[in-house]
Amino acid sequence: MSYTTKEEFDVLHRLRVRGLATAEPLMQSTGHSQPTIQSILDDAVARGLAKSRTGGRVEGYMLTSAGRERHTELRARQVSPDEVEALTVAYEAFLAPNREFKQLTTEWQTEAAGDTDRILPGLVQLHEQLGKVLSLAVSATPRMRHYQPQFDSALDSFRGGDPGAIARPMSGSYHDIWMELHEDLLLTLGRERTDADE
Repeated sequence: MSYTTKEEFDVLHRLRVRGLATAEPLMQSTGHSQPTIQSILDDAVARGLAKSRTGGRVEGYMLTSAGRERHTELRARQVSPDEVEALTVAYEAFLAPNREFKQLTTEWQTEAAGDTDRILPGLVQLHEQLGKVLSLAVSATPRMRHYQPQFDSALDSFRGGDPGAIARPMSGSYHDIWMELHEDLLLTLGRERTDADE
């Protein structure tokens, strides 16, 4: 099955952001069909750009060093200077909420003792700030539109009494999605993580 360079970039980019992923979350985040994604993944494995991990507790595809190089090459062609300029505005708007979210998760892990009511007001306020950041990001890079529903779902779960919905690792928690968004912004902009990101 044939696919476009943009579709290849979208899939390799999501693999780079996530580190390890199966076809299903790649479908959700890229909007591409299962056959298209599977074709890209199969070709990536055949070309040595990705490895398939199976048979263990954690399964999926991950980029090789050659795959990371291919991603960088595609990024240079797929992400325009205008997109970088517009997304930089979103990234800079993200930094202050990013610091606040780190403080909030630290409070959750060290002081809240599982009391969701202690954290919820701050999380709701942060969620509103994040919505503005995501609006800027989606205006610059429409493929980032999948983040808002994921954040909404994680917040709803936390509000509904699931304490793991804020920071449980590798579960689609608010923290997981936040880390993916942060990595996506950095990779799309071609930036390295700096002290400002911490």
